[in-house]
Amino acid sequence: MTLLDNIAIWLYMKKTMKKLEKRLKALADGTRLKILGLLSVRPCCVCELSAVIGYTQPTLTRHLQKLTEAGFLSVERRGFFQIYRLAPEDQEAERLLALVLSEIRETTEYERLVERLRVEGRLPNLLPTEENGSKAYELAKRA
Repeated sequence: MTLLDNIAIWLYMKKTMKKLEKRLKALADGTRLKILGLLSVRPCCVCELSAVIGYTQPTLTRHLQKLTEAGFLSVERRGFFQIYRLAPEDQEAERLLALVLSEIRETTEYERLVERLRVEGRLPNLLPTEENGSKAYELAKRA
């Protein structure tokens, strides 16, 4: 093995370790674990997560951004709403997520949150429609 090969291996390992470190840091927060638990039930918008968890939307958006950057979530825009879903970007993220979710699902907190999501977590009826004559309808159609 040449020095160049060793350097290439070292750089690859460093990059891989950085990615793992970023993912583990993203998982090392109780709020983010709650978010992952809820998203394992179904995709949600920030307003739904806010209603269920009880934190402000800006706070939850920062947590969702960390989870997305770590490769656990994807986001889709629907009109005015950002819908988040579990979408591990690779096998490593998928394995980590499966391990963490198996532990989360064993907690009573998870059961309580899922019940709150069932009752309180639904997109608000604020989506503009053509029938209600809302100017926001045109904006939503363009988004």
